[in-house]
Amino acid sequence: MSNQFTAFLENKTKVCASLVLIPFCIYFKSLFFDFSPMDDQWMIIKNADVLSDWKNIEIFFTKPLVGLYYRPLFSLSLMFDFHIGKTSPFIYHLSNLAYHLLSVILLYKLFLALKIEIKTSFFLSLIFAVHPVLIHAVAWVPGRNDVLLAIFALSSILFLIKFLQEQKTQYFIIHLLLFIFTILTKENGIILPLFFVGLIFYFNQQKRKLALCIVSWFIIILGWYLLRSLAVKSSLSFGTDISISLKNFLMANLLYIGKSIIPAQLSIFPTLKNSSIVYGIFALAIICIAIFKIGLKNKALAVLGVILFFSMISIPIWHGASGSLGEHYEHRMYLPLIGLLLLISQLKFNQNSPAYIYGFFLIIIGFSIKTFSRLNVYKNEYSFIDKGLEEAPEYYFFYAIKGDKLLEQQKYTSAIPYYNSAIKMQPTRPQLYSSRGYAFTEIGKMKEAIDDFSKAIEFSKNNPDMYLNRCLAYKKQGDFENAVKDLDYLKQKSPQTIPQGLEPELIEQLYNSLLQKINLQISLDSKNALLYVRRAKIFISKNKLYDALKDIKYACELEPKNPTFQIYLNQINSRIK
Repeated sequence: MSNQFTAFLENKTKVCASLVLIPFCIYFKSLFFDFSPMDDQWMIIKNADVLSDWKNIEIFFTKPLVGLYYRPLFSLSLMFDFHIGKTSPFIYHLSNLAYHLLSVILLYKLFLALKIEIKTSFFLSLIFAVHPVLIHAVAWVPGRNDVLLAIFALSSILFLIKFLQEQKTQYFIIHLLLFIFTILTKENGIILPLFFVGLIFYFNQQKRKLALCIVSWFIIILGWYLLRSLAVKSSLSFGTDISISLKNFLMANLLYIGKSIIPAQLSIFPTLKNSSIVYGIFALAIICIAIFKIGLKNKALAVLGVILFFSMISIPIWHGASGSLGEHYEHRMYLPLIGLLLLISQLKFNQNSPAYIYGFFLIIIGFSIKTFSRLNVYKNEYSFIDKGLEEAPEYYFFYAIKGDKLLEQQKYTSAIPYYNSAIKMQPTRPQLYSSRGYAFTEIGKMKEAIDDFSKAIEFSKNNPDMYLNRCLAYKKQGDFENAVKDLDYLKQKSPQTIPQGLEPELIEQLYNSLLQKINLQISLDSKNALLYVRRAKIFISKNKLYDALKDIKYACELEPKNPTFQIYLNQINSRIK
């Protein structure tokens, strides 16, 4: 078998075909998955107007994603897919998988460029291709950002190596161009020069080359920073408590190390609350023991792997550690994992030992089975939401989306408990109150619905849509006076939000309601002149002047000495004449 396997490794076509076909077979079913409810909708479905016009490319370079992220090439990739498949999920999943397969090949080429043994290069590239921790990057459409980051970073590294080896200027220019693509894909690319510097020292280049490179990288990063500053008004937060952020930062490093070596506790929304660092401590211990017991072939190359891991994970980890949600998404491991694999490649394993080959095969098979099985989480919105509720029970989002899906199915009573849970976690989000208010409206609990819409108005700072919701709830309750008050607000602040025909319908209902109430009062107290005057005013509002005149005359008969009634009588007579 050893000779056959060696012959296989010497055939570059077969090796590359294996590195493509194996992960393709595992991820094939993801091509037929739907969009997830987390980010896909607003990035693609609700952003269709932007993605449909090539003229909007400029927007990607001048406006941020979610007010914080400057990732124009990621947005551009979505635009390309939109022009091929519109809003069909298939093309987006196909692109994600194609990008992943490309990065696997680039990783294999990088290992070979760094003179890592071909057998180790193949095994580690295959482990990367099927690793369960990367599912979120491949099967979740927005996760492609880190896959694209890896493609440009690996390509940039490969051309830097070619430049260092062959001293050809065109390779350096291509390297710089790819570095520009890298930082235009994701922010943490700006730290990649740390790895570049390590490469220069690794290849024993002259200081003059180092100075040229550093100046070039600095100019590119400065240009990127100026572009980003014009587009993004916010910056990386250090958190409200730096000591807590640092603690979370260190724990999150252990979390990512653990999932890289022992892919357990995978989650679509991992946080320190719903994950354990025990696996990270255990994984770190395994790495340290392996280094001291087995030893390293090339310490410099191992250090380069460590630099790549920590440099590429530091900004994403800090973002999660200092943020209010504390999320540590697994797609962020895509490029850093390569650093760990580079470190592992330098362990002094006996490559001629059957245990070495069979051990790697067992790991690859185990990872492949886990990846294939877990992929079903991303199959559709319902599988994604249910897994989110299971894996991240402290995150409001999955409760809110579950409630929304139940609303779509007209299961209003079932939706309310999910909104209750979401509101308990996020008590100031107006949309949660608005959605629960709608559910209450549909089951006839109008007081609860109006209370929720009022909360939504308060927390949304007088959002017109919330006023419209409350107006319609008042209307359904029969409280036409308050409904008209909300309608009057909309007429002043946002008349375009008023549905056609609502105003005349509401005014008519208000008139009939007021008339019904006053008629009832008159039937109970038929000699009360003031009631007839009030009814007359209602008639006047509908321009029924003769009915109003009749009531005013009768009021004057009941109280002939009331001067106010006489004034009303004269005014109506003058209008009739």
